[in-house]
Amino acid sequence: MSKYLERQFGVAPSKANMLIGAIMVPMAGIGTMFSGIVIQKFRLSCARTIKFCILLLIASLLFTPMYFIYCDHDELVGIETHYFGEPAPYNNLTETYTYSLDAKCNQNCACNSAEYRPVCAEFLDGSQVAFYSPCYAGCPDPYSPLTKEYKNCSCVPLTTKGGPQRVKKGYCESKCKGLFGFLIAFAPFCFFTFSVGVPLISVVLRTVDYAERSFALGIQWILVRIIGTIPAPVVFGWLFDVSCIRQHLDVCSGTQGSCMLYYNKLLSDLFFAFSLAGQVIAIICLVLVLIFCSASLRDDPLPVTADDTRLEMEAENGPTEQEPMLEKEKQPIPEGTIIA
Repeated sequence: MSKYLERQFGVAPSKANMLIGAIMVPMAGIGTMFSGIVIQKFRLSCARTIKFCILLLIASLLFTPMYFIYCDHDELVGIETHYFGEPAPYNNLTETYTYSLDAKCNQNCACNSAEYRPVCAEFLDGSQVAFYSPCYAGCPDPYSPLTKEYKNCSCVPLTTKGGPQRVKKGYCESKCKGLFGFLIAFAPFCFFTFSVGVPLISVVLRTVDYAERSFALGIQWILVRIIGTIPAPVVFGWLFDVSCIRQHLDVCSGTQGSCMLYYNKLLSDLFFAFSLAGQVIAIICLVLVLIFCSASLRDDPLPVTADDTRLEMEAENGPTEQEPMLEKEKQPIPEGTIIA
């Protein structure tokens, strides 16, 4: 999720990890305790516990549209938009514009497309434009550590948008306000998702023989690893690869490296689809358990402990034998009795 925040909202890696950890860890702990308290408080049978899990999954399902909240990145000149004053040629066959990194403003710079070092041109009117590299931005002078900017960049317009304020190193900072809304929805999503774990373990322990409980838990965790933990990084990595618009090309080996630019809308739609599919499949599986195993799950309440029995007896018959004996009422001593 930290990488998702980086790509969708332009958050720095350190800040993204901090935000995800600050939300996911507390919500996971609170959700786990919440579900355990509910099961203990209301003495849910196995069937009712499964229904409780279905309700939790439906609740988390309601927050899945949070993935539609994202921020469009600033268009990269030469990749997603044309250079200023140089309209891109129109392709009649594909009915699209053909963009190129090469332009008149950088034709004498001998730029290398394998060197992806994005820079951001900030303008006085508050707008900003991203370039592929300082070379493709037409910046002849080296980066100045003192002023932290590039100067005399020929591809940056001087007469539009109030003139350039500066050309700085790195990506343009996102000015989108969608991050706050996404995190607000992400918190209850984590709460309800992690709340399902304890009830399902409770059902497993109460539906197998005592001698087979450790074996049943082992099988459960093996399935969790095979179905979820192991393939999840591969699947989500594939989602990022599919959403990649342009990958870095190693000139020496000719192989493609890390992705330089993502299509944010496609990445958002893919995350929503896979998250929705996973939750729907989980709900369907639990419903099938209720349908085909209802006979064995109907009358299986939580066991009554000895303390619960003692409390019920105290309420009906007064103190039990476990309570200390009440002090007997003192009787008056007859007159004339000699006390040794």
